Amino acid sequence: MRYFYLLIATLLPFLSHAQVSGTVTNQDKKPLPAVSVLVKNSYLGTSTNTDGEFSLSKVPPGTHTLIFKSLGYQTLEKTIAVDGSKIQLAITLEEDKQVLEEVVITNTENPALRIIKQAIKHRAANGNKIDKYEADFYSKGIMRMENLPKKMAKAASEEIPGLDSTGAGVIYLSETVSKISFQKPNKLYEEIVASKVSGNDRGFSFNTAIGANFDFYSNTVDLGTGIISPIANQALSYYQFKLLNIHEEDGQRVYEIQVKPKRDKEPVVDGVIYIVDDSWEIYAIDFTIPGYRTQQPVLDSISLVQHYAWHAQDKRWTKSMQRISFSLGFFGIKANGSYLQNFSNYTFVESFPKGTFGSTITKINTGANLMDSLYWKEARPIELTEEERLDYALKDSVQIIRTSRPYLDSVDRVRNKFRVLDPIMGYAYRDSYRNYKIEYVGLSNLNKSSFNAVQGFTFTAAVNATFGKNETGPLTTFNNDFQYAFAEQKLRFYADYQHRFNTKNYAIVNFEFGNQAVPFNEGQGVLPLINNFSSLWFKDNYIQLYQREQVKLQYAQNISTPLRLFLSAAWAKRSALVNHTNYSFFRREERYVSNNPLAPEDYENAPFTTNSVLEFGAALRWVVGQKSIERPDATFLLRDNRFPVFLLGFKQAFNITDKDLSYQHIFGSVSQTQRIGTWGVLSGRINAGKFLHADDIPLMDYKHFAGNQTHVATGSVYDNNFLLLPYYSHSSKDAYLQLHAEHDFKGYFFNKVPLLQYLQWGLIAGYHQLATTERKPYHEFTLGIDNIGWGKYRLFRVDYVRSLEGRQQVHGVVVGIKLLGILN
Repeated sequence: MRYFYLLIATLLPFLSHAQVSGTVTNQDKKPLPAVSVLVKNSYLGTSTNTDGEFSLSKVPPGTHTLIFKSLGYQTLEKTIAVDGSKIQLAITLEEDKQVLEEVVITNTENPALRIIKQAIKHRAANGNKIDKYEADFYSKGIMRMENLPKKMAKAASEEIPGLDSTGAGVIYLSETVSKISFQKPNKLYEEIVASKVSGNDRGFSFNTAIGANFDFYSNTVDLGTGIISPIANQALSYYQFKLLNIHEEDGQRVYEIQVKPKRDKEPVVDGVIYIVDDSWEIYAIDFTIPGYRTQQPVLDSISLVQHYAWHAQDKRWTKSMQRISFSLGFFGIKANGSYLQNFSNYTFVESFPKGTFGSTITKINTGANLMDSLYWKEARPIELTEEERLDYALKDSVQIIRTSRPYLDSVDRVRNKFRVLDPIMGYAYRDSYRNYKIEYVGLSNLNKSSFNAVQGFTFTAAVNATFGKNETGPLTTFNNDFQYAFAEQKLRFYADYQHRFNTKNYAIVNFEFGNQAVPFNEGQGVLPLINNFSSLWFKDNYIQLYQREQVKLQYAQNISTPLRLFLSAAWAKRSALVNHTNYSFFRREERYVSNNPLAPEDYENAPFTTNSVLEFGAALRWVVGQKSIERPDATFLLRDNRFPVFLLGFKQAFNITDKDLSYQHIFGSVSQTQRIGTWGVLSGRINAGKFLHADDIPLMDYKHFAGNQTHVATGSVYDNNFLLLPYYSHSSKDAYLQLHAEHDFKGYFFNKVPLLQYLQWGLIAGYHQLATTERKPYHEFTLGIDNIGWGKYRLFRVDYVRSLEGRQQVHGVVVGIKLLGILN
């Protein structure tokens, strides 16, 4: 008998609920997408897909009223009797009729302004009505490639099932079902109970609720930049409003108001906002934002649609549906995509239990990616389109073949064939089934080739190996570099072996050994690519090197969500080097500076004597407010820019050759990047440190600072470097303090000037200070223009810089070429 009761208990949920499905079309029988389908006076609802199809799978028995509403159409109510059987509906919506004659329009008042002013006045109170809740959340994301350059299209069509010869087709499709707890402004906990990725039956979707909080009750909405809400406190300075229509719903009057920006280049929206009379709450929005308004040139546009549903018992308008669509294009690549999200089964709470919102913001349950098609048919609140059904069917079937050993072996046999030019261009041997690759890198390793006065032209070949998956789990890499310096006539070898134990705490051990020519100011000097150009064309060599033979062991791991520990130990032998070439394209009669950074005209004396050292280091990084996404196979950390990052470290060096060269170094830093409403982004950093017992240490052990003598920079943000500081002028072996601050106004000023706004430039102001015990404080004041370029290709930044040190003043112009940072 107990088995009978168990069977009844198992079937009861399916017997007591009915599935209501159907289609929604307009009067011309064309399907209507993004129509909200709601059970009246409940938090149960769904939306139609792009084919106009909908399905509600958990409607309890009884008589219910379904509400069908779409922007631009009359809301329709349909009464149904649910008895456990399937119900199929065909719904037709009629276009909204203009009823503006009901509004008295005078010569002295724009009725839309009166409504918007009331919405602004009640904005905070209305937003707080939905400030703490639990809800069911569903998200479906799809991304399509529209066009690819020919060579890329051919490779992509072979790699991704469903793409045609132009590279067009669906490249990503996934869904999630989750339960969320949310508290304004941004506290979130999400438990994902089901996750599905097309073509990967063990994959986890990234469609989480983290990116779903687009709240127009806030003054600004984060869409890459702070987009100003049409009901923000300052909205009247940015928008023009026009009343388009009025309609009734549940006895409440709803105003349809057109929103148009006063100035096109500001962070504003175009579209329509619907406001409920008397309560002045948001009923719906339909906005479009051109990509250039978000300061993201790669984006063509973003569109955002939200529907709110009325619940009479709670007297609240709650978000029921949200659709975010985007299109982008860059270097011949065109793509579009969308995320369709459904909110249902709201439960509002007075307060959440302590511990609800911790460091884990999203948790994906074990087995969430193993749900079968029957589960998804019941749980999916928004029907798949025909395109989506075909994509799942195609990619899931292809995956079975492509993950089989016979298929992977056959692909590897083709890729592993040895070709005539492979000894020069490089060769790779792969075993895709067992997840390893061994490769020889030849001319394709040109990014590691360079020129300097010590070595002349260098060429680096490499033999590398990888065992494991890059995405998750253990991963072992072996990198072996063989560098030959032609002028120096010397071959150097350096090995870097790394093992990642897991992707939960990202414990990593790194073992390095070999011989390298290393800059005295390693990591703080000129990029090799820029030095190549300045040396060969202008006879300016900014890289001075010493030889370092070393064995080094490093270990790092996350010891909690915000904390990461770093440990290191090394033995090194350091030897001086001299220039071996005077070659350049021009100015051949001139001589390169010596390889002694502190005595550029001294070609006779070495900057230091050969010595050996033992180095031990430890550091702790604390990312305040950091959150995590917890997957069964991995943990992903998310930085919250509202909070700073702290770093504290210690280094002990024992000089084996001369104990007087031993020292200790204590150092730390704090950095933060903060968005300040519509005023842009402020970045700041403080670096400080102190050497102990370091009076006689050699130059490579000093603290060096990121200077610049080339008038060329590579970054879009300068919050950890100086723009005119000579590379070794302020290097310290005592106490030091760095201050960096930079504010990017994100077009705040330029987008208000009639002619300048079309250039889409952004103003940046900065301040940099360096204080050491050896010299007077050094200051830099910068004023720059960012986002310089044409169309989508805005790769340049230009800064005017004035430096002060005592009475000495220097000024100059620095050109930032962002692409150089990628190439290096």
